Amino acid sequence: MSNAISGGPETMLAAGGTTARFNGARLRIVRGRTIWSLPVRALRSAELTPAGAVRITISGTPGQAAQHGLGLAVELQAPNARAAAAFLEKVTAALARTEPAADGHALVRVETRPRRQLQLGPRAQAVVRIAYVLPPYALLLFLLGLFSPLDRGTASGTLIVGGVMGLVGGIPLWRMFRRVRSLWLLRKRGVGVVGKVTGYVRIWDKGGHLWVFSRMTFTTIDGQRMRDIPSVVTVWGLSDQAYSGQVELSYDPEHPTRASRPLTVGFAFRTLLLASAATIPATGFVLCVLGNLPF
Repeated sequence: MSNAISGGPETMLAAGGTTARFNGARLRIVRGRTIWSLPVRALRSAELTPAGAVRITISGTPGQAAQHGLGLAVELQAPNARAAAAFLEKVTAALARTEPAADGHALVRVETRPRRQLQLGPRAQAVVRIAYVLPPYALLLFLLGLFSPLDRGTASGTLIVGGVMGLVGGIPLWRMFRRVRSLWLLRKRGVGVVGKVTGYVRIWDKGGHLWVFSRMTFTTIDGQRMRDIPSVVTVWGLSDQAYSGQVELSYDPEHPTRASRPLTVGFAFRTLLLASAATIPATGFVLCVLGNLPF
């Protein structure tokens, strides 16, 4: 159901945790995640209560009342008397030129909005992953130092240096492993569609022209709309195709948020180059660990 209400300028009341909007053709009431939409034909009368609220009665008898949750009438709190009078005037004018339906309850439409889920950005997600991994990683290195055959100072120094090198080399290698796995899954079961580039993501703020991941919006073959899905494969950042236009892509039907532009030679070359660079500190980490093993 669209959140917009057609039919002219809207009058609004917002108080007591309820927001009501009326445009002369339809009344829309929002409480929390629940939205009620009532055409004018569903309303029988409107009046001002002694407490200053606007009471709107739905047409129909008690036996005809649907289980929409509003009851036979709904009272809309107003922030002040002038707002209540303006809202009541517009509703009353609309009722005067409309014949109420015999069963207005049947015309009430109810929509429940899904709960908002906290969505972290790429950097925040990376920080969370590191926060999960870092404590057990540091604990393992500490325990290894306790049982190391080397003297305490040498063991501490080599494990600290090795631990840093493990992070410097291991994080890029892990990221590249995940991308290679995603590409393998897309090649195995990916479905091709045409989408639209709606933005981009860079790995680094500075010097990231070679690493632009397009954000893509597309519709799956079963009609599911996917918005702003980052591509697994990067494109040349100085190209206009990285930021706008149509794009041919493939997505994983079992995990539609996994999608990618076609693989390019440039991306494969850059991935191998970075993997080779990350292997150097990763190798240093392995050597430091091996030197501290108690056997």
